[in-house]
Amino acid sequence: LKMNAYPFRRDRKSPLTLEAHFETSLREPDYYEQHLYTNHYKWDNDFSKISKTKAEASLSIPRWKMAASFGYALLSNNIYYDTLGIIRQTPELVNVLSAYLQKDFKFWKIHLDNQILFQMSSNQESLPLPMLALHLRYYFQFDVVKNVMKVQIGADGTFTTAYYAPAYNPATGQFHNQTSEKVGNCPYIDVFANFQWKTATIFLKFTNANQGWPNADYFSAYHYIKPKRAFKVGIFWPFFVK
Repeated sequence: LKMNAYPFRRDRKSPLTLEAHFETSLREPDYYEQHLYTNHYKWDNDFSKISKTKAEASLSIPRWKMAASFGYALLSNNIYYDTLGIIRQTPELVNVLSAYLQKDFKFWKIHLDNQILFQMSSNQESLPLPMLALHLRYYFQFDVVKNVMKVQIGADGTFTTAYYAPAYNPATGQFHNQTSEKVGNCPYIDVFANFQWKTATIFLKFTNANQGWPNADYFSAYHYIKPKRAFKVGIFWPFFVK
């Protein structure tokens, strides 16, 4: 369901959009979830069908540069890979709550873009999730030559609260749960400068600018570290005729 309203007198074409979404599914586990024979792993399962029911509501207000959503999901017979990398099916119902907020601010030529995700899982053993995830992008944007060159100078940061992030198993090509060490509670910050010259964009990026502060926990998955401090240069130039 989707509904648009136009309550702004000064911008009558800018909508306020309210959406509601509901879905439910029931699927058979795929063949390799049921049967696997390799050098390191072997299983022959008779798993039940996997049920997923999800309801979501969202609000979008472009004029205020704002978007928000709330979701609830109910999983039955959820399939996951345990700490040994062996596939399992939990008989318990798993509830997942999520709430998302995006709000961008602009003061003169300063842009503050904020994205916040809150989520909770009722069964961290089969479905571990970080409670809070942030993506913040703050930058100063100005025109060097109007309608010719635009510049952005700022920083882009991500952060999650600590949780048992999944480990990767090359033998099965799957991520699996682990309870050895929590990952998170450490921001990852890139400093950048973007130059848009007509249709071409040139960027300079200093990745992991805060390396070592406040700690060195820069992992995207268990034992898989994010890129270390580095300087990158790139160009994006689409060739087309207007």
